[in-house]
Amino acid sequence: MSTFRNSVHAWTRRLLVTALLCGLAGAASAQSPRPAGVPEAGKSERIDDILKRGTLKVGVTPSFPWLFRNKTGKGDEWRGSSWVLAKAYADALGVKLEPVSVSNETKVPIVISGGVDMTISSLAETDARKQVVDFVTYSVATFCIFALNTNPKAAAIKSVDQLDNPDITFAAYVGTNQANWIPKTFPKAKMRGVTGSGQAPVDELLAGRADFVVGDSPLEPIFKNAYKTMFSIPPDCSKSDVNPVPIGQAVAKNQPVLVEFLKGIEKKVDAKVKQEDIDSIKFAREFPDQI
Repeated sequence: MSTFRNSVHAWTRRLLVTALLCGLAGAASAQSPRPAGVPEAGKSERIDDILKRGTLKVGVTPSFPWLFRNKTGKGDEWRGSSWVLAKAYADALGVKLEPVSVSNETKVPIVISGGVDMTISSLAETDARKQVVDFVTYSVATFCIFALNTNPKAAAIKSVDQLDNPDITFAAYVGTNQANWIPKTFPKAKMRGVTGSGQAPVDELLAGRADFVVGDSPLEPIFKNAYKTMFSIPPDCSKSDVNPVPIGQAVAKNQPVLVEFLKGIEKKVDAKVKQEDIDSIKFAREFPDQI
């Protein structure tokens, strides 16, 4: 009987030891090592949350060439320099990217409210936006002005300085840099604010509700391929010097450790990010129907 009890006690001890070791192993696996270069725990609550969640939540809405849907059927759902940069962040953090759809109206508020960790939809770095979010700058943009040559009023305009005219109507999506820039630059012209998302509200031109829209210069080959009667000011948008402005990704204020970490990653992959801008514009000229 004594031998039997000893055997039971030995078996019980082995079982307890095994359970303890399994528990320790599980805890160790749940707390995987922090990737090299990531600020230590407690330095940034947002980074700690990202690592715990296992995803970097990024706000997305198309804005060529910085962020646009990949229609080739190969690779990621998104492409563009902002996507390349966001993937570099995720790799450095050892997490996956989690895209969250936003609109032009919500892409800044959702960052402020904490609905996403950052927005990677391209944002012009205006003074107003800098008051509410911090930026990681990675590109630069200029504007081009688009119209249809079937509109006699628009076709008569040959230069930017002729656009400050009370007989001319612009259209722009609410919440965009264009919507802020147009009335400041052409105070005499009329302005139609349009709710929605996209590159520029070209439908307003087609419906005759507006004479001009303003878009980022790289949109030229896409627009002129889709609308055969479209023209631009200047005629070659690649040479436009209209409203040069830095382009960045937005992070909520008061997160200095996170912002510095992101800026450090951007610096490391800057050459790759800039090459992606070049490659995206080249792709659009070769395959405008894919944008």
